[in-house]
Amino acid sequence: MRKSITSLGVLSLFLMGGLAYAQVSGVVKDSSGLPLEEAEVVLDRTGASVLTDANGAFTIDANIGDTLRIIDINGEERTIKVASNKIGDIKLAPSRADEISLSTVNLVGGVKMDASQKVGAYDIIKKEDFELAPTASIDEVLNGRVAGLVFSTNSGDPGSTNIITIRGVGSIIGTTNPLYVIDGVVVGKGSDNAGLMESWNPLASIDPNMIEDVTVLKDASATALYGARGANGVIVIKTKKGKYGSKTRFNVSTDMAIQDIAFDEQNWMNANQYIQWGGLAYFNTGNYASRDAAEQAFRTYLNYDGVTDTDWQGAVMRNTASVRTYNFSAAGGSENTSFRVGGSYYENKPLVLNSNFERLSVNSALEHKIEDKFNFGMNLNFTNVERTSVNDGGAFRNPWLQSWAISPTRPIYNEDGSYNQLGLGPGNDNFNPVALQNTDFLEGTIQTYLGSVHGEWQFAKDFYLYTLFGAQYQSLSEKNYWGPDMGDGMNIGGYVNKANTGVFDWNWQNSISYRKLIKDVHDVQVWAGVEYQEHKYTGNSAYVTELTEPRPYLSYGTVRNYTGDTFFKWTQISYFSRANYTFNNKITLSAQLRRDSNSTLGINDKSGVFWSVGANYNILKESFSPKFLTTFTIRANYGEIGNIPYADNWGDQYRSHSVSGIAMYGDSTPAETIGTAGDPDLKWEVSKQWNVGTDLGILDNKLVLGVDVYHKRTVDAIYSGQIAPQNGAPGSYLTNIGKISNKGVEMTLNARPINKDFRWNVYGNFAYNKNTLEALTEDPNQIMVSSGNGIRALGVGHEIGEYYTYSWAGVDRETGAGLYYTDASHTTTTTDKGQAERVWQGVSPFPKYTAGLKNEFSYKGFSLSVFFTGQFEYAVHNMWQNYVLGDGSSVNYNQTTDALYDSWTPDNRDAKNPIQIAGNTSQSQLLSSRWMRDGDHIRLKEAKIAYSFGDKFKQQTGIHNLTIYAKGVNLWLYTFDEDLTFDPESNSNDYGGWAGKGLYDYTSPIMKSISLGISIDF
Repeated sequence: MRKSITSLGVLSLFLMGGLAYAQVSGVVKDSSGLPLEEAEVVLDRTGASVLTDANGAFTIDANIGDTLRIIDINGEERTIKVASNKIGDIKLAPSRADEISLSTVNLVGGVKMDASQKVGAYDIIKKEDFELAPTASIDEVLNGRVAGLVFSTNSGDPGSTNIITIRGVGSIIGTTNPLYVIDGVVVGKGSDNAGLMESWNPLASIDPNMIEDVTVLKDASATALYGARGANGVIVIKTKKGKYGSKTRFNVSTDMAIQDIAFDEQNWMNANQYIQWGGLAYFNTGNYASRDAAEQAFRTYLNYDGVTDTDWQGAVMRNTASVRTYNFSAAGGSENTSFRVGGSYYENKPLVLNSNFERLSVNSALEHKIEDKFNFGMNLNFTNVERTSVNDGGAFRNPWLQSWAISPTRPIYNEDGSYNQLGLGPGNDNFNPVALQNTDFLEGTIQTYLGSVHGEWQFAKDFYLYTLFGAQYQSLSEKNYWGPDMGDGMNIGGYVNKANTGVFDWNWQNSISYRKLIKDVHDVQVWAGVEYQEHKYTGNSAYVTELTEPRPYLSYGTVRNYTGDTFFKWTQISYFSRANYTFNNKITLSAQLRRDSNSTLGINDKSGVFWSVGANYNILKESFSPKFLTTFTIRANYGEIGNIPYADNWGDQYRSHSVSGIAMYGDSTPAETIGTAGDPDLKWEVSKQWNVGTDLGILDNKLVLGVDVYHKRTVDAIYSGQIAPQNGAPGSYLTNIGKISNKGVEMTLNARPINKDFRWNVYGNFAYNKNTLEALTEDPNQIMVSSGNGIRALGVGHEIGEYYTYSWAGVDRETGAGLYYTDASHTTTTTDKGQAERVWQGVSPFPKYTAGLKNEFSYKGFSLSVFFTGQFEYAVHNMWQNYVLGDGSSVNYNQTTDALYDSWTPDNRDAKNPIQIAGNTSQSQLLSSRWMRDGDHIRLKEAKIAYSFGDKFKQQTGIHNLTIYAKGVNLWLYTFDEDLTFDPESNSNDYGGWAGKGLYDYTSPIMKSISLGISIDF
């Protein structure tokens, strides 16, 4: 929350030479009573000024009667006269900007976006939300804290990719994620850089503790300067820095957390229940005279010893998961130089046996200024991540999936203590998940070097030259080992696969600006500049089989395969300009123009021109403004932003070209063919956006409300155009063919109901988004079935990824057979799925409504915060539900207890599930809306209680601050669908872009954590 000045501390007066001379010393604090850094205290008589230090303290020479102006970091000010040795509280008339944590956001080319001149829509997340967070990647922290941002995760597998949308899905292909910019370095969209692992999120290499704040840019005015890559939104990350004129301060902190599954209501059968269910399924075939006889036949089929009762889910897990975090930093500065250095260690031992995630980070920042004419700075960061994960995405060796594929009547070990490999049941032999986790592995290391150097030179009055060079290099080394004695490695004598990947991104920005305040009324700012970006990907891998010894090294393989080198590269050059004009802090006009040329686009034209215009009107400056209002602004903007959805997904960089390939024909004769069909006219997707918003504050801004209404429409969306079959392979090519609409409303609320010794602050957000696919292919009636197991699709007039499947009509009370509606009218039912048709279900995996609510309470040194999030009106589904509740179609898989206790029998005719019949061929278990679940939920995302020792402790020990706390994340989840048994925020990392959203495929589950921590400043 933006800080505003409320009190000035101590004033000591001295009389010198008969004059009333004072050396004024004070402490500037925010509305919560915390020291306010970087507030400026100006002596009007001389123009002399000082900044408050990290403790909010200042000292300035003045005379009795002098006027001091106190200006906070957002430009709000208040005047006060030096009159006595006690000055009362100083309160500004805060604006909407007082609710955010910094005054400017640095964009491309040194362009600064001033919060007091807010034209576009953006949210700012404070450093407190990132510090000591038990998360592997920074994007997890954004969940629920930004209006209009929808997030899904695989947090039980730290380091895997996440799915983020801002204001809906704007592209059909490629990632939905926004663009990430760290200290001016364009680092991409958090896309998957994995070579062997199911996914590897490059943002997991960024230490959350190095972050000062994160700004989420959402509309055209806010994102236009990023041009080609900003259509999905932009997340600008500012890392921590030192303070000019501040003593060196040190911080040491540590956090210890334990973790468990946040939400899992899947109740698996134990051995006794499994035997009962199998007996029921056998009995319902009609081949047995009694349940007892059927149950005995099932025991015989299983060759059950009558004793074994294995909890396979528990067997593949540690007793508890844990997270340990250690941090150290030093920051300070002199009059002309500021610095910060820091380091952290993060270790997460997830639930799955032998999985691991370790991150070691070192970061530094240096700023230096010379005579107020030239300043430069640099940020250097290094991170090393070591990760051991699992094969995912439906892999049979995935321990989460395999643990239900084996019945509880099968033991883990043989009587001699060796692993049970041959008594696991049909299809499971040699895939003992405990043995696989203790023998085979999938591991990797990623080293990230991130740095930027920038400088600004005032070469003439009111004219400035700015330059920034930034780069990120990530080096990945991954290895997959399968032993020769079990699992996938048995048939090939063992397997070792090693891959090396390098990703190098760099950009160079240069701009000239003119910035002048004329007669304290006209604020004119103009920028013009150029930016060049280059992105490279290199990869190579090799694998061997038939190992001479069961060792995880390529040298032990006798059959060797080198898969060759991979190289992708794309570049972009951009010219940009921005003009801002503010009149008397009342009216702000803003315009931006950018021309991008991107190497991945069509041969005929690679360029696009993008722009935005906007205005801000501060009604409080008018005489007719209501006196009870302390904030009242109206904002509006329109812009057209370009996008290339595949640019950050390696492999599609050359889709404007047709690429030849080799195919075998007839008697295996090689022949040249077209491998990829290109489109020489491939051009930009364009997102046309308008946004209208208002910010309203009352009661001295104790209540501040922000509202934004927007419409974002993507034209020329890139998707697969169809090639007539008579033309031969390939059957499609990427071209500009689609149109997408996203309409929505966003609201934010900041309130300070109580602001005395006991303080209560409230932050809330709410968002609504309606997504519609307006055009897809040349045939407007064509439906493209997609995503997961074909239960969702793309169709004109529907949401992207809307569920498109057979409608389940429940269970026939008389026979127990499963029923389907024959069509969308839901008037006629049938037991024959072949007589039913797929229909649109009217819901997608993306929530229409999202909300977040945070309450913060504090009294003296104690503080308590409670943060809830919610997502509503969307659907999710379990990709393997038709196996774990299969109505008897397979009796070899373990089932959830619903199959036994809530399935049709003559005595339970109102059961939710059909009759269980061994070898069931009724198709009742096949994909349909039966497996859809409402994802609507409310989550206790975070709760924290802390105590900070006060000034008395500082005087006694010299320690500036000592805080101890307890913190919980994902502590509680309420679901509105009583049949939802898995976490509705889960996604599958086996599908790119939007397709993995809401698809539960036994990817590692989302975790809850409880941690204890301590932070010391000295």
